[in-house]
Amino acid sequence: MNQLKVGALLSYVNMALHILMGLVYVPLLLHYLSVEEYGLYQLIGSLVAYLSVMDFGLSGTITRYYSQRLALDDKKGQENVLAIAIIIYLGIGVLVVIAGIVMYQLLDTIYGSTLSTQEMVSAKSMMILLVINVALTIPSNVFTSAITSHERFVFLRLVTIIKSILNPVVVLAVLQFKAEALSVVQVQVALNIVVILCNIWYARQRIRIKIQFHDFDKPLIKAMFVFSFFIFLNGIVDQVYWKTGQLILGAVSGTAAVAVFSIAIQLSQFYVQFSTGINSVFLPRLSKLAAISEDMREINTMFIKVGRIQYSLLGLIFTGFILFGRRFLSLWVGEALSEAYRMTLVIMIPLTIPLIQNLGILILQAKNKHAFRSIVYAIIAVVNVAISIPLAKRYGGLGCAIATSGCLFLGNGVIINMYYYRIGIDVIQFFKEIARLSLPVFLAGAGGYFFVGAFPMNGWDSFLIGVLLYSGLYILLLWFFGLNQYEKQLIQSMVKRVQ
Repeated sequence: MNQLKVGALLSYVNMALHILMGLVYVPLLLHYLSVEEYGLYQLIGSLVAYLSVMDFGLSGTITRYYSQRLALDDKKGQENVLAIAIIIYLGIGVLVVIAGIVMYQLLDTIYGSTLSTQEMVSAKSMMILLVINVALTIPSNVFTSAITSHERFVFLRLVTIIKSILNPVVVLAVLQFKAEALSVVQVQVALNIVVILCNIWYARQRIRIKIQFHDFDKPLIKAMFVFSFFIFLNGIVDQVYWKTGQLILGAVSGTAAVAVFSIAIQLSQFYVQFSTGINSVFLPRLSKLAAISEDMREINTMFIKVGRIQYSLLGLIFTGFILFGRRFLSLWVGEALSEAYRMTLVIMIPLTIPLIQNLGILILQAKNKHAFRSIVYAIIAVVNVAISIPLAKRYGGLGCAIATSGCLFLGNGVIINMYYYRIGIDVIQFFKEIARLSLPVFLAGAGGYFFVGAFPMNGWDSFLIGVLLYSGLYILLLWFFGLNQYEKQLIQSMVKRVQ
């Protein structure tokens, strides 16, 4: 239980740190790099991100089946799950390299008309480094999954926190001598290799995991592949939602348009992190619950509790961005990139629904019922790409945002909630609980609207004062009109620990 609580707390520490670093990091990158160079960095990163899904969902699969064998105290089964995963990963490593070579060869064909000669040279160098990075990262997931299954969340979060701190510090130090996007990639790859080595050491030396092949457990291998395939589809869909817009804009508009849209996507990802920070610590527990019982009552209770907490946090972020977002972007990255405000808002509105239900994804994985969701998302992803291309040509980055927003609402807001209800997740009670929390959220937003109009924010000092005052209003309204007794006690216990 301590690992769960501390792991969840460190998840939010890491999330807050990652967001804080990003808020400081991006304008500093833009100080050293031109808008076009920053756009190139985002473009190649988005392209190579598709290789990361060639994990094929195995990391989540290993966590599920290894956790089940831990619950049953099956030592031989634990060793065999990891050994089979290592064998599969060797094959995946070869596929990653082959796919990387193909992508490298296609760079001139796809982006030759929008990238300059120098940009193309830099793009190819970054591509090589990032492909190597993915080829090393994917096999290392077997050790990360084992650590997660043992619920050693404190180590994982601390390593991530240290990396989050070191990355911008080292990058900015290097940019003092060589202000190129390639320098950023070189530092990121080097730090990632260090993290991989740390995870391997901890798994082998501290947890003492054993990887030993005993037999080709055909039912296990078949189940792993079926389970992984649909997680893989979900990974592809995520890449389509969050990376394809940059790829399309890079081909039809150039790197400057990519830079603006990337800001909107980055802010949307910050928003996502506020809801997903604690999710990973629940997967092993949900897997064990699903392994020993079909009773949905405990799972539904967890689903609603976590959803309410997520909505309480996201309500502050969402209403705050509506009120302060445009001014924030102007102060953060300048007027030239402030157009990202409308794009971000268009995406955030439908994104809120799946974010407060993120535990539902883990429930589907734990109960091995995620196939339907992945298929639906895959179909919606194809629709997203199909409508993004003409909308991007006509409206630029805003067109990509509109396409993503519409598909998010249809897939996550409507179809998936119908499926949740069908398999026993109590979405009706869930939305009743969310409705009870919506009154203080609405009141805070309405009050904040009049407050912002009367409060001048000409610099960071006045802006931060305004945000703090609004946050205080939101918290007071939430405390008196929204939170239940359990949530109040949870906050009070956290405050007492800090004191």
